[in-house]
Amino acid sequence: MTITPSEGKPVRRTVAFGAAVVGAGLGAMVLAMGVPRLIAGLHAAQAGDVLWAVESGTPVDADSLAAAIEALEAADRLEPAAERRVATAFLLTRLAEATEPGPEREALYVRAAATTEAAVAIGPVQPHGWAMLAVLRERAGNPAGAADALRVSMLSGAIEPAIMLWRLNTGLRLLPYMDDDTVALLRRQVRLTWVLSPDRVAALPAEGVAGTLIRRALDDLSEEEIADYLRRHGRR
Repeated sequence: MTITPSEGKPVRRTVAFGAAVVGAGLGAMVLAMGVPRLIAGLHAAQAGDVLWAVESGTPVDADSLAAAIEALEAADRLEPAAERRVATAFLLTRLAEATEPGPEREALYVRAAATTEAAVAIGPVQPHGWAMLAVLRERAGNPAGAADALRVSMLSGAIEPAIMLWRLNTGLRLLPYMDDDTVALLRRQVRLTWVLSPDRVAALPAEGVAGTLIRRALDDLSEEEIADYLRRHGRR
C-alpha cells in the first residue's frame, strides 16, 4: 500500500513513539542494572582511604577500620566481587590485630578466613587472597591447608612484589607440609624474589632446612634470571 505524506505523518509518529517507549524501557533496564553497581562503587570508595593508609603503613584506628569493613561488605551485598572480598578480609585481619586477645579477636579472624574463602570461590585467580588464606589457615591450626593455599597463590601469580617476601616467610614455616611440586614453586619464588630484591632474600634464614632450600634455589638460577638481575641491579 502507498502511504501519502499526510497519511504517513501519524505512522511515523507512532513508530517514533514506539521506538521511544522501547528505548525508555531498555534505558530503565540498563539503569536498574547499573544502580546497584554504582551504589556498590560508592560504598567501596568510602573504604579507599583506609585501605590506602593501611597498605602504606599509616596507623589507622579501630573505628575507621570497622567503618571501612562495613562499607566494603555493603558494597559486596550489592555486587559481589572477589578483589573487594580480599580487601575486606585484609582489613578484618588488621582489626583483629588491633583487638585485645579474646573471643572478639578470634571471631574477627574467623570472619577474615570465611571472607577470603568466599573471595577465592568466586574469583580463583587471587594470588593475594590465597596468600592471606595460607596465613589464616596456618593460624587456625591447619598447616596442610595453608600449604595448599600458598601453592595456589604462587600458581595464580608468581610475580607479585607486594606479597613475595610474605609468601617466602610463610612457605619456609610450612615446608614440612609441602609436596615436592610446592617446594619447587617455593624455590622458584626465592629466585624471582632475588632477581627483584636480593637484599630481602639475603635477610631470610641462612641456617637449617630453610637456609638449605634458599641456597639450592639460588644455585639453580638460570642464565635468563641472572641476566634479568644484572639488568636491574648491575652487579653480581
